[in-house]
Amino acid sequence: MKLRNNFTLRQMRPYSVRCALYVFLVVLSVLFTMATALSVADFLKILFDTGDAIPTASGNLIAQWLNALYAWLITFGKLNALLLFSAILFVLYSCKNLFNYLSLIEISIIRCSVIRDLRNKMFRKAMHLPMSYYDRHRKGDVMARFSSDMVEYEEGILSAIHTFLSSFISLLLFLAMLFYISVKLSLFVLCMLPVVAFVISSISRKLKRHSQIVQELNAYLIALTDETIGGLKVIKSYTAIDFSNRRFRESNKVYTRKRTGMVRRITAASPVSDFLSNVVVIGVLLFGASLVLNGDQGLTSELFISYVMLFVLMIPPAKEISTAFSLMKKGQGCADRIEAFLNEPSEPSVVSSPVEDITPSAADTPAVSFRHVNFAYNPGVPVLSDITLDVPRGTTVALVGSSGSGKSTIADLLCRFYPVTDGKILLDGANINGIPLHTLRSRIGVVAQDTLLFNDSVAANIAFGKPGATRDEVIAAAKAAQAHDFISQLPEGYDTNLGEGGSLLSGGQRQRISIARALLLNPDLLILDEATSALDTESERLLQATLSEVLRGRSAIVIAHRLSTIADADTIVVLDHGRIVEQGNHAQLMAHKGRYAELVALQSF
Repeated sequence: MKLRNNFTLRQMRPYSVRCALYVFLVVLSVLFTMATALSVADFLKILFDTGDAIPTASGNLIAQWLNALYAWLITFGKLNALLLFSAILFVLYSCKNLFNYLSLIEISIIRCSVIRDLRNKMFRKAMHLPMSYYDRHRKGDVMARFSSDMVEYEEGILSAIHTFLSSFISLLLFLAMLFYISVKLSLFVLCMLPVVAFVISSISRKLKRHSQIVQELNAYLIALTDETIGGLKVIKSYTAIDFSNRRFRESNKVYTRKRTGMVRRITAASPVSDFLSNVVVIGVLLFGASLVLNGDQGLTSELFISYVMLFVLMIPPAKEISTAFSLMKKGQGCADRIEAFLNEPSEPSVVSSPVEDITPSAADTPAVSFRHVNFAYNPGVPVLSDITLDVPRGTTVALVGSSGSGKSTIADLLCRFYPVTDGKILLDGANINGIPLHTLRSRIGVVAQDTLLFNDSVAANIAFGKPGATRDEVIAAAKAAQAHDFISQLPEGYDTNLGEGGSLLSGGQRQRISIARALLLNPDLLILDEATSALDTESERLLQATLSEVLRGRSAIVIAHRLSTIADADTIVVLDHGRIVEQGNHAQLMAHKGRYAELVALQSF
């Protein structure tokens, strides 16, 4: 696996000091483990001492240290030496466990911090992605990156990094000590390691690709589940339950087959490495014993026992490295999906050169101007063609037309949810491409057909776009939207929790809350996108009276499907297949007997 410029290493870079401390603690833990293993020879010499003279130490410093320790211990007598040696072992084990525990605490902090930072980055990215991204991707796929991908990434990559680092450090220190004890025996071990590495790598080679496929299939399952549950009423109405079950079973079958294959490869790494480790141990015992029996200089029987102990202790880290690589390969697919999401281009704050002055222009300058605007979601399929339109300051302009004529698209372009293909849009005489997004959208209030209310209090929902608003400002906005009276009758007034999606309110009440939210911002321009189309006649009549008060003297664009709601608009713009075909007030357009008159006649009929 390429570690250079690696995505995970970049995420861990802010915690480099903690990583260094973690490595230091792992080194201490391994050193105390080795000290414990090296002391075993002295324990055996004390236990089976025949009373002979202490053997002469060889030139090996480890052998000299062990003999010196044995000579000091045996002066206390055999029983006392064993007790003293047990106390030494207890201290060594305690230190080893202490440093191991501290290293686990450090890596846990690093892991949790990296996941926290990644979630924050992904959520921030989700907020700044252009609307076109969500047009191209399923909601379930996006949600999978926050849920299952993140879980797999933490359990795969981050846990594997801990396993790899601790095992690699242990392996490195054990190998250094083994080479110091016996170069010949250690070279014999190294000759066998490439064979083990080749077998393990061949098992995990395809895990990355398999993992990516599995995550994509899992994301599709989440999207399919979300889509099915969301459309359950339609599915039941069309008796499509069997079809939906069959579609889900087939998708789940493919996912399960791919995931089973991936798990099979991961599981195979452990028994294979275990078998190969046993083969290597047998080889070390045979070759090492032959060196001791042949009087190999520097390798005493006591050192050989210590060597075998160290080598046995080295086997688990060696096996864990192979497991870590398998987990990394498995988690790399998730890391790639997360990284791809984070690398998606955000919507630019400013498209063209910044505007030097965004102060309101002269009174005769239109609040909004469209100049030969063209737009297409997909190249070659125009949605808007040559739109030229002015919204005079303090007037209401209504956009009407059949479904798909481009009414809502005009509002989306004005809010810069999508970039225009050609032409330009001016707000108070300034090109919106040069206005920072936050500034632009704070000057526009939007009331949509589908009102989004949060599971929070009435006051919090109204102040959503202005969190620092005072209670007096919230109440003033509610009164302007004619919502104060029904809010006051709620159990806890403005502190009443509205439930999921504002379920405690009627459709008209929810729209009034949405209007109050927009008015609290005191926007330069108000956009009403079919704000009454989902309401019954009575609710529409009451809300229309509210809108008449709200729109008086304001610059506004009203997108309407029910033409009766915009008869009093200053200007009515009729769209047909993305083009403006008529403009004028209600009386003028009715007298013209064109497209608008046809739409009115159809709705009247």
